[in-house]
Amino acid sequence: MWQCVRVILATVNGRQRSAVPLLAALVAGVLALSLLGAPPAQAATWRLQESGGGTITASSSKTLKVRYLKGGKPVRGAKVTLQRKKGSSWVKVRTVRTGKKGGASVKVSPSATTTYRFRTGKARSGTEKIRVVPARFAITGSGSGHGVGLSQWGAYQQSRQGRTAAQILAYYYPGTSVSEANDPRTTLDVQVLGPPADRRTSTALAVGSGAWRLKDAQGKVVASGGSARQVSVRTTSTGVAATVTEGGRKKASVGSRSRLTFEWTGTRLHSPAGTRAVARVSGAQGTYRHGSLEVTKRSGRVNVVNRVVINTEYLYGIDEMPSGWGASSNRGAAALQAQAVVARNYAIVEKVRGLKPACGCHVYDDTRSQHYVGWRKQGGSWGGAWVAAVDATVHDGTVTVLRDAAGGFAETPYFASTGAAGGRRGTATNAEAFGTKALPYLRHVPDGYAAKAPGNPYLRWTDSITQAKARSIFGLSAVRSVAVTSRWSGGQVRTLTATSATGKKVSRTRSAEGWRTTLGLTGGWVSSFAGRSR
Repeated sequence: MWQCVRVILATVNGRQRSAVPLLAALVAGVLALSLLGAPPAQAATWRLQESGGGTITASSSKTLKVRYLKGGKPVRGAKVTLQRKKGSSWVKVRTVRTGKKGGASVKVSPSATTTYRFRTGKARSGTEKIRVVPARFAITGSGSGHGVGLSQWGAYQQSRQGRTAAQILAYYYPGTSVSEANDPRTTLDVQVLGPPADRRTSTALAVGSGAWRLKDAQGKVVASGGSARQVSVRTTSTGVAATVTEGGRKKASVGSRSRLTFEWTGTRLHSPAGTRAVARVSGAQGTYRHGSLEVTKRSGRVNVVNRVVINTEYLYGIDEMPSGWGASSNRGAAALQAQAVVARNYAIVEKVRGLKPACGCHVYDDTRSQHYVGWRKQGGSWGGAWVAAVDATVHDGTVTVLRDAAGGFAETPYFASTGAAGGRRGTATNAEAFGTKALPYLRHVPDGYAAKAPGNPYLRWTDSITQAKARSIFGLSAVRSVAVTSRWSGGQVRTLTATSATGKKVSRTRSAEGWRTTLGLTGGWVSSFAGRSR
């Protein structure tokens, strides 16, 4: 190098003075390289080629790879050290030896986003960043259900504070009026087994006591028996057929029919003064004291419908509110009465809409409509308190209903409990929850009652979604965090914003119920999302 400097100086002596500044700068550059310890030309041929950066979820691992070359050829058996960035420094992670092709690899499991590099005494690689995102997101919230209309736990607390059923209904459905309607003893068809939820092609019908009879579509009795015999029904190419057995032995058979009707004693349809039998259906969630069971074929599956009178028989079997609230010590009778009215309104509205083609029914026996279990509710613990609440809304030829401002039957959705989030607590409008046309009486009302109700299990809950679910919702390759960025009037989540591993932000806005079902949450009152490693 110093020889090179002497040549430069000699050149300066032989040239004009105007060239001196330029050449002086060149000399200074050469001196600077010397002071910084620039490697000789030969050292530049040593190279470390790294790979393996990317994104992983917490508690998982990723493999970083390196290849050591000299003059383009692999260096075998060399020690290579993996380092990670810590602040402004680099710290050792592990030292490995290169193989036949000059390669080596290290599996790492960082708990947070980390930058790595490889180094030897003669070379160092570029950097590889491994971004770490949560394996799942814990979601903290409160409340239960869609949030529209009557809050059951709120109604319970209002009842405990001395409010009447009419006052409770007026609070949760503002602008409606409690009224009376004629009681024509209209029946309702309730699917208790069948498509689309059930895929059975057969079932069995029986009674625990008393007797039963089986009729065809023309009303002709085609089989009968007592509690010792059961009817097995199966689908055929043209309808349904039945076999009567006792103790496992065949006693009778009924050829294919378009419909078979099962009736039992002690009902309005069969020997009203006889033994009060209770029917059961294999695969159904309830047992049935009232009405009849209509068996048909739907979509190739066996379909069973309990035909009952709306205002008493059906309502007696609705299991949507704890019967025990009606105990005098609990002071919840008014809440049960309010529940009876909204359940009746729901059934009437569905009856007016007509039969659903998928089930040949007006309502299902689960949360697709209302939870109906028949005798299991009426004859269960504190069932008498529930029956008394229903009977309190049935009068001499009339029943209590809720009407809208135009005098029609109000739509009466209801749910378990309101929650609180973002400083807001209350119900949602039907437009906010379902995205449907706003109804004036299904609007937001503040609800501090539910939080005061003793025993309310929905004051706080934690659910979660996976990283894969978050990626799917927001269309990102990796999600680092999720936050609630706007809310509906009652505090339910409206907009969620996700941040990717690289800092990109994506927001999604949905109805309150849309978010609740998409995320699989108990309620829509979401307080926060927190990343979790597992």
